[in-house]
Amino acid sequence: MKFYRMVMVLYWMTTCVNSVMAQVNIGLMDDPAPTKVNGEFKKGSHVKLFLPYLPYIAISHSINAALVRPANNTKGWEYDLAVSHSHRDNQIFDFTLKRGVRFQDGSPFDADSILLNMEYFKKRPFTFTKLYQVFDRVEKIDDYKVRFFLKEPYGVFIHDALWLHFYTKAYLEKYGWNGKSTCPNLAAPGPYGLGPYLLVEGYIEGDRSTAKAVLKANPYYWGEVAPKVETITIYTSLEMEEVTNLLLHQEGEIDISPIPFASEVETVLSDYAKLVVSRSTNNYAIHFNLINGSKGIRDDQVRYAINQSIDQEKLLNLSMLGEGTLSPTMVSPHFYKLNEAISELDAFFQGEKTKFKNKNKNEYLKNIITEFQLKNALDPQIPLEITILTQESFLFLIRELQYFLSAINIKLVIDVVRDERTVFKELFTTYLSKNDKQWDILIWANFDWFRHPWAAFFVYRPEGAWSTLPHNPTLTEYTNQVLRINADSSDYIQLISSFIKYVYTNNYMLFLPSPNIVYAVNKEVVFHPRTSAFVPLWELEVTNLHWSIRGQSEYPEKLKKPFKIRYVNFK
Repeated sequence: MKFYRMVMVLYWMTTCVNSVMAQVNIGLMDDPAPTKVNGEFKKGSHVKLFLPYLPYIAISHSINAALVRPANNTKGWEYDLAVSHSHRDNQIFDFTLKRGVRFQDGSPFDADSILLNMEYFKKRPFTFTKLYQVFDRVEKIDDYKVRFFLKEPYGVFIHDALWLHFYTKAYLEKYGWNGKSTCPNLAAPGPYGLGPYLLVEGYIEGDRSTAKAVLKANPYYWGEVAPKVETITIYTSLEMEEVTNLLLHQEGEIDISPIPFASEVETVLSDYAKLVVSRSTNNYAIHFNLINGSKGIRDDQVRYAINQSIDQEKLLNLSMLGEGTLSPTMVSPHFYKLNEAISELDAFFQGEKTKFKNKNKNEYLKNIITEFQLKNALDPQIPLEITILTQESFLFLIRELQYFLSAINIKLVIDVVRDERTVFKELFTTYLSKNDKQWDILIWANFDWFRHPWAAFFVYRPEGAWSTLPHNPTLTEYTNQVLRINADSSDYIQLISSFIKYVYTNNYMLFLPSPNIVYAVNKEVVFHPRTSAFVPLWELEVTNLHWSIRGQSEYPEKLKKPFKIRYVNFK
């Protein structure tokens, strides 16, 4: 027990300064699991994951396939169904396809498959980018080469291609493309896709899913890196406290889950779990309801006061235990070239800080709220009420926001919903003023799916399902330019800087630090997290001591010791 207390003391001392420090690892056991796997398929193996945030994005490329798929590299993608591509002026794109690829039902994939899928896509496309507006047609050059024609130059087409998944004719005839604001993934179980895993039970889409989905290794998989685990179970609707307890104190119930920052020490000390921390391009998307929210939230000065009242450094170092990065707007600095764009604004942000140099900041902000209340015949002796819609898993953040806002005479009323689907239901209907719940602020985990800042900026495109902003030609033009321009263009950094400054000065959303990803993982599972929401299930491996392989024998006592914390993607 003395050793465990020492670990906890070291932990708390160091996290006050930075993220979980290397000192915590002193004296802890090296993780032996990576040395006990060999990349081979294990019959009977089974891994269970809880994915509370964007599960349809997390697992989609494990079941479906596209011309390219997400990758942990600067570009953010690698070839999948394609082996090469070229383009002319970001408007005409040629792709050469991989040969020998088969759908999960055994039927062949070729150029005709792409033509058929894009025919259905054009009828009911996804709408989270402009692809549905700029896509013109696709032509077959030969059996293994296609040419896409766009109506205008489109600098993010390769990133959009990540989500152009291709399905069997049977799937398309039953379900087609769904025309939703989210990617059209996993509408039903069956041998419909091309990915390394076959969905055999349940379904998972952005706005609808079963509480559990079951996947089996695809016997027809054509890729170079095949699955190593036979069965994968995905849970989407559990309570975080229940998940953490099952993962840390039992075997066979949950193997991998993101956890609250406050559970890190408990994870390190667990008999059955280890802690894995990854830098990320993830963000907390916190919307202000400027469509039909309260008069207070639609007031520019009130939103200014709300954002200025949040002490990001305290929030990061205390509630988030240092697990993240300060961010001036809702965009991770770890996106490609984003740090350069933010650096361009150093003088601007320094000037913002000096506004309060000789003032009591909270008193100044409180006066803004008082002025709003008097102007609107509200009693300033009664706190201004603002309602926030949140999942239970974000309460650790919301409690801190309550504290900060109370100092400027705002009462943050919390409406807790069970899962992400409910949050999305309200978000996707607000732009049409058809939301069931009345809310002023809404939070969801905008965990990166694009490796391009569009993954953060797309929520600023007005009059769409992902936005809670009214008509705004300036924002529309900014988003058009972000989609049009290539990230390596000489104008790119200046564009992003101007965009960040514009949304910051108008307080279009609530800005918080960008979080690291913190996972609890079964000690006998080898898992390599990415910097985004994407979870490559085919990379998962288990050792012979994993509960699904070991059988009824007890987990060895010698392994029921704290493992060193594993840090990934921090280079």
